[in-house]
Amino acid sequence: MKMECRERWWGRGHQGEKRISIPRSLFVVIFFLTLISNALAQDDGPKLERIKTQIHILNLLNGLELDSQQMQLILAAANEAQEVLLKTREVLVQKGEITQAYQEVLKVAQTGSLVIPQDAASRVHKVNREVDRLKKVDHERMASLTLRIKNSLKAYQIYALNDYKACIIPPLKKGRIGQSEDAEGFSKVLERVHHMSPKQYEQRKEEIAKQAIDRAKTKEPPGYILDQDGLKKQILKAMDDVRAMPDVDFALKKEDIAKSIQSQLLPQRLPVNIGVKIERFLLHPEIIPILEERLKRGQS
Repeated sequence: MKMECRERWWGRGHQGEKRISIPRSLFVVIFFLTLISNALAQDDGPKLERIKTQIHILNLLNGLELDSQQMQLILAAANEAQEVLLKTREVLVQKGEITQAYQEVLKVAQTGSLVIPQDAASRVHKVNREVDRLKKVDHERMASLTLRIKNSLKAYQIYALNDYKACIIPPLKKGRIGQSEDAEGFSKVLERVHHMSPKQYEQRKEEIAKQAIDRAKTKEPPGYILDQDGLKKQILKAMDDVRAMPDVDFALKKEDIAKSIQSQLLPQRLPVNIGVKIERFLLHPEIIPILEERLKRGQS
């Protein structure tokens, strides 16, 4: 038996269609191939997540441009972090009373009752305190490892790490990932300011400062409070200084002035983000084989 389907043609300025015959068996094959593909996708879920994690870490490492000494330090810290987590996991597994305490509460909850026996509740509170103690110890050790890595990074690497967003296809940027934009754009603004007539400058200086601050606000992380009034005064003063400079001095100093203003517009990110990202990426177990391979290639 054959089934008919319609195929639309678009071209030559007109819409047409033709009839073609497709065997029913082909639909059956397609159906089963779809089922198999979906099943494989489910089986490959953990594998796919691991690959994505590896890509995220590699994209970050490619942008950080670590030297061999930094890679060795991070590798040692990542290995130590895994030992800490494994030991804690082993302790929790060995403490059978933790699972037992929760199972008792589960049995009561399954009956529909909201009243937990006092002895069962006491056991749960006790094991929770033990778990919290272990978590606190782990947190202190991880914080120490995180600080060790942070102190080994250079200023541009810290900025890059703080600015990094996990991605599969990294966006193309000038220079290292996460570096602040070069000051070329603001340098051009200063050139216009330097050559404006006094009347033009008085009319537009407030607007120019506001536009610079508005651009900075779009680049700040959530929760960061920009000192707009203080920053505006600094920008206006810098522009006044630029206008007072002779042409020769301005030509020599404009790039440095632009970079100085740019650094004020894009200050160092909040340090809390650095610790989170170091733990998430640079202390992740998947970074261990990646760094081992890179160090091996560097030595060969």
